[in-house]
Amino acid sequence: MKKGLKWTLWIVLLLILGGIVLNFYLNYFTFAYALMSVLLLVFSGWGAVAKLKNDVHEYKNQLRRESDIDDIERYTR
Repeated sequence: MKKGLKWTLWIVLLLILGGIVLNFYLNYFTFAYALMSVLLLVFSGWGAVAKLKNDVHEYKNQLRRESDIDDIERYTR
């Protein structure tokens, strides 16, 4: 991830957390819970993307290993 994007995400995360605390302090519970829901959805989406990337990497690794095994068997016969 690029350095500028990482800093932007950290700042947005801190602003959302600050907004949650501020909205609870000002008794705007609906907005605070809405921000918490947004945060939960962002983390869930981030986890789903990370899992998908991991699955693709594992699949490519498995294909590479199978092709390496086939090459070894072909040359050792």
